[in-house]
Amino acid sequence: MKLVKIYANKNFKNIEFTSKFNVVLATINDKINKKDTHNLGKTSLIHVINFILLGSFNKKIFGNKIFRGVVFYGELALNDGRFLIIKREIDTNTKISFKISDNKGNGFNIPDSWDEENLAFDKSRKKLNEYLGFDVVPNYDYRKSITYFLRTQQDFLDVYKLDKFKGKHIDWKPFVFELLGYDSNLIINKLSLEEDIDKKKGIIKILKEEARINIEDRDKLAGLLDIKKQDLEVALQTIDKFNFFEQDKTLNKELIEQLDDRIQILNTERYRLTYEINKIEESLSNLSQEIKIQDLEELYKDTELYFPEALKKDFSDLIQFNESISKDRKKYLIENLEDLKNQYTSVNRELKILEINKSEKLAFLTEKDSYEKFKTYQKQLSRLETEIARIDDKIKAVDKSLEIEEQIQEIHSKVENAVTEIRDAVNKREHADINKIFNNIIYEILGTNALISIQQNKQGNIEYSADYQNPADLLTTSEAQGTTYKKILCMAFDLALLIHYRNRSFFRFAYHDGILEGLDDRIKVRLLNKVKNICEEYDLQYILSLIDSDIPTDEKGDKYQFTTDEICLELNDRDDSGKLFLHSF
Repeated sequence: MKLVKIYANKNFKNIEFTSKFNVVLATINDKINKKDTHNLGKTSLIHVINFILLGSFNKKIFGNKIFRGVVFYGELALNDGRFLIIKREIDTNTKISFKISDNKGNGFNIPDSWDEENLAFDKSRKKLNEYLGFDVVPNYDYRKSITYFLRTQQDFLDVYKLDKFKGKHIDWKPFVFELLGYDSNLIINKLSLEEDIDKKKGIIKILKEEARINIEDRDKLAGLLDIKKQDLEVALQTIDKFNFFEQDKTLNKELIEQLDDRIQILNTERYRLTYEINKIEESLSNLSQEIKIQDLEELYKDTELYFPEALKKDFSDLIQFNESISKDRKKYLIENLEDLKNQYTSVNRELKILEINKSEKLAFLTEKDSYEKFKTYQKQLSRLETEIARIDDKIKAVDKSLEIEEQIQEIHSKVENAVTEIRDAVNKREHADINKIFNNIIYEILGTNALISIQQNKQGNIEYSADYQNPADLLTTSEAQGTTYKKILCMAFDLALLIHYRNRSFFRFAYHDGILEGLDDRIKVRLLNKVKNICEEYDLQYILSLIDSDIPTDEKGDKYQFTTDEICLELNDRDDSGKLFLHSF
């Protein structure tokens, strides 16, 4: 797929691209106030293209009032030879229209009718994915891979993990693995297994906190349970032998068999409810304790210790994981707490009624001291039954934890197998051709070798790297130039992918913003010549944006010349007519 045209109904400099090499050139006339030239639109064009290709709405770019009523159109050359026009409005940016044609459109005309009109956003992405018909990385839609071929300045910081990839490893590493020629499911399987282990460890942590258990104490708990059961048996025997005066055998039978049994049951239930309520309230109190990354950073700052980004990420992942568990758990605990309190109120009310009734009946049967003894034995019985239930719950929690530990061990075994499968796959070096192309591009531009490599770390996870094979060749450059050379690695990687997949249905264009900034003029010339040769040899489209001061000069002081056809868009700071959106911000 290549870009053909980008245009709008108003407030935009319409653009028609060539099918090979394209330059977006911004000329700065006011050399003193360069800070005022950022609104020319050199970089914003990438965001317009991304918007037309159904990227998320960028309010920072398109939230300005000058975009009210603006409708953008983009014409694409599809890999099957057809042409597709996409319509997307700023005001109703979730409604998309498509027009497919066998021929390229004339000028910047707006179609009279649409094949698909005002489709919902998600349906539009699926429809565009169908129109593109890519057979590279088929497990992902076109939006995942387009990020490599629309690189802004922020996307040159890392060859593989772009600024747009801000999620977990599972959100981008499997994709890159497949892009390099491997089965992404190998990584997905391993990372999913490890995620399952983390969740199960989280469950064990919750069990330990709520039941206040130590897995190693199971035998102690079992022994304590035996003791409490013996105490319960003694208490039951004492109550069974308890005799009231026999003034009224009928009343005695009613009291013992009905009131006492019911009161005993309710007392046991009340002890249980009290225990459960206290346990939940303590759990909710623990959930409210938050750890903030800012507090940790401030602590490190106060103690003058360095707070590494990797450690910050680990804390962030841990906090995010705990929050994901705590959210649903907190909701469940609050609902359960409310239900338990209602039960407690109901039990308490009934107990008071029964105690009054019992007290009245006992007045006919026994003296006050006998009644007090009976109450003492009854309370002891209820307390023992509650303690037995609590110890039994602890043992169950220990057993559940041990069961989960066994599951974790089984999953660890599967993880080891997954690590072996990944290692076997990487050893086949499916990315060898991409690496050769990548090295060739780097060598012809910089005169040094570069290498794309895939390694497994100590945990068996994949790590990607793209580095100069002889980095000492570049150590004489300044830190800023080091960043610039990182951009060349990114550019070479993107082009290597396009060349490798040139005979498949995939992207056939790349747009790199400011790729020449900070480079030596000789390197700029070699880069431009190499990119032009690639476009011609492999029928690929390349778009670069630059300001006029980045155009290289030769030894005689003559500027590198771009042809009229190569310059697809000219911007300048003379007035608003020279700006991409025909306005100043």
